Amino acid sequence: MPIPRTPYDPELVAMEPEQEFPPFTRELLEMMRSRPSGGVEQLAAELARTGVRHEERTVAGPSGEITLSIFTPRVPRPGMPALYSIHGGGMIAGDRFGGLAEFGFLDWVNEFGMVLISPEYHLAPAVQGTALVEDCYTGLTWVADNAGSLGIDPARIILGGFSGGGGLAAGTALLARDLGGPAVLGQLLICPQLDDRGDTVSARQFSKENGASRGLTTDHIRFAWDMVLGEGHVEGSPSPVAVPARAPDLSGLPQAYLDAGSAEPFRDETVDYASRIWAGGGQAELHIWAGGWHGFETAAKAKVTAAARAARESWMRRILAAG
Repeated sequence: MPIPRTPYDPELVAMEPEQEFPPFTRELLEMMRSRPSGGVEQLAAELARTGVRHEERTVAGPSGEITLSIFTPRVPRPGMPALYSIHGGGMIAGDRFGGLAEFGFLDWVNEFGMVLISPEYHLAPAVQGTALVEDCYTGLTWVADNAGSLGIDPARIILGGFSGGGGLAAGTALLARDLGGPAVLGQLLICPQLDDRGDTVSARQFSKENGASRGLTTDHIRFAWDMVLGEGHVEGSPSPVAVPARAPDLSGLPQAYLDAGSAEPFRDETVDYASRIWAGGGQAELHIWAGGWHGFETAAKAKVTAAARAARESWMRRILAAG
């Protein structure tokens, strides 16, 4: 029997035609990956507009080489802060250039005088379990070890990500804590994919069975977790590094910013994660954007989108000033 759903923001609905994503299958995933990537050329206009400079470095990772895209300000200076941003795509799709313009991160490079680093981690199901997080952690460690040559202040590295990348960022922060790795200043977790179990109220509200029709639904997310963890993971005991919501202890983590839309499957797991950071004595700032579905950022002129971007920018300003 259908359960009531939180309504979508009417301005977003008016701006964005209803788009029904087809169910994810292995065949569709293979077809998506067979399409040529736009590479850095997809950011050409933004790079030309901002004057941000791009270079690549390749480092050895546990599952093979990892390419890092490094974006530096028009006027670099010593001791810059850094944002290590992990791309979305459910951990099964996307590349290191996705989302950097949409979330305003390229603008932040000049605005905050910061270095932006985006890693090309290996995607599931080619690698599974903790391997994706280990890729991201390897890249983060390389950045911290080479901070001087990159012009980065190693005490001001912020770990971030959106959607699947937000879950990987949370897992990377857990791994850094547990291994005594780089001292990350903060976590920027945008609509993060944190929990494989899909048993929250918001997960049930925004399933295809319950009539969800915008953004990714719980059904898409369930497929992605199956690719990352293999079958039977819901009843199993996957590593908390791979599934941060399963971590028994969220103490000792960097201060965090978390947000999600009120009309998306990740809403409740995001709220729970922030609550557990507070319970462990940590600091978290939480925003739930009324009527936002997963991926509402594409409606760049909507008021709720502008509010979300302003809140993240405010947090970034405050954490850098304090740091």
